[in-house]
Amino acid sequence: MHLIRSSVLSFFWMVIRSGRQTNAWSDNWCSCSPIRSFISPRAIANAGFFLNSKVADIVTEDGQWLWPEAWYTLFPVLINIGSIQLTPIMKDRFCWKDLDGNLQSFSSWEGWNCLRNRCHKVLWASAVWFSQCIPRHSFHLWLVIKNKLKTQDRMAVWEAGSATNLRLMCCPLCKSDRDSRDHLFFQCAFASDVWRFVRQLVDMENVTDTWDSIMHWMELNANSRTMNNTISKILIAAATYFVWQERNNRLFSHDQRSASVLAKVIIETVRLRIMGFRFGRDPKQKKILDRWLISKNNIEVDPG
Repeated sequence: MHLIRSSVLSFFWMVIRSGRQTNAWSDNWCSCSPIRSFISPRAIANAGFFLNSKVADIVTEDGQWLWPEAWYTLFPVLINIGSIQLTPIMKDRFCWKDLDGNLQSFSSWEGWNCLRNRCHKVLWASAVWFSQCIPRHSFHLWLVIKNKLKTQDRMAVWEAGSATNLRLMCCPLCKSDRDSRDHLFFQCAFASDVWRFVRQLVDMENVTDTWDSIMHWMELNANSRTMNNTISKILIAAATYFVWQERNNRLFSHDQRSASVLAKVIIETVRLRIMGFRFGRDPKQKKILDRWLISKNNIEVDPG
């Protein structure tokens, strides 16, 4: 709790009006705040002030500061605090100061946005998370991109003391090579067949079965809102989800489906998602419906 408190305090600011609700030394109210961070309690007391002094107690009626002139030499940063005019009939206002220095009303969202760990936005973000996505598929795709799945190549690092010799394991789908992120999606002979089946329904002929090729496509088309690219993003997530599911089924329950059967499961899942879209009267969208064998009687058409 103490760590959170120290992190949050820098965002709590007071807008000075009467100056009667703001501690002059401990609260954030000027560019040098908190002043107590560089002026010691002893120096404050020697100047004739109290630690609980309010801003109104250290300023004259015409807005000039009452602290000693010598402080400007000892603490040159005080020069940045200009004179102020108080409004006695109005109370000081508590505000939240965001990362851009803007004062605004506090909200839990703004608090989280300021305190969370930050990284540069990745190019593929909108290829994973978008309004038409299937959430569980998107979460799985995020794990794939981050290479966080428990594939055999990663588990081998944790092998110490294990009764299972992971060096003897092989890909459950093709029975050759140890499975890894790049192998399963989709260089494995089985997964490659599945990918070739499903990508025929979208304009991804130039995307090979290598993960680098798929990532390159996602980064280039992440922000595209065309119907075909939206469906392509759903298809990539569904393909990775069901290939991983098939891998686990074979590894733990010995259930097996052929590449063509698994491809049909993926296609049917994506088809059901497409049927929830609102389609217009664009001829290109009609071609997409025909490609996916969807009748207009089964979808909602936007009258606009």
